[in-house]
Amino acid sequence: MSGASENRAIVRSSLTTAVTILENISGFVILIMMLLTFIDVIGRYLFHSPIFGGTEIISALLALAIFSGLGVINARDDHITVELFEAPIKRLMTPLVYEITIQLFSVFCMGLIALVLFEHAWESYTLNKLTVVLEMPLYYVTASIAVFAVISVVSQIAGVAFKILNVRKSAAGQPR
Repeated sequence: MSGASENRAIVRSSLTTAVTILENISGFVILIMMLLTFIDVIGRYLFHSPIFGGTEIISALLALAIFSGLGVINARDDHITVELFEAPIKRLMTPLVYEITIQLFSVFCMGLIALVLFEHAWESYTLNKLTVVLEMPLYYVTASIAVFAVISVVSQIAGVAFKILNVRKSAAGQPR
């Protein structure tokens, strides 16, 4: 196996493993969120006793589900896109340069989001901010979301690297 083939295999297996782990985490978080919502609704309407802090827990779980799922979306490059300026910009660049530019911009933006989330988590930690209802330290949630954002950036970079390796391989005339 050549060095490039080994690199592709390492990137592909790492990305596949990371995506599988993130899918399982997302699925588990959504399952917990559904069960909690179901139990909360049953408790509220049948027993007039909702789960204390249920809405706050569901909100935190929703944020965790979004950011754990974002890593999967970034790795697969399955974003919903709005192509307002695509045609004029695409005419200025070759398809490969356009694709790399878009991916680098996406990595930059996601990295910026991760940075802001880490700043928010650090601020929550240093100021000892608590959630409103449960009075749980807010940085538990914000730090978890920030970690998932960083994993999302890493999976996006791995996805871009895999895409570039595939483009190089196909440009060299080797079968994919």
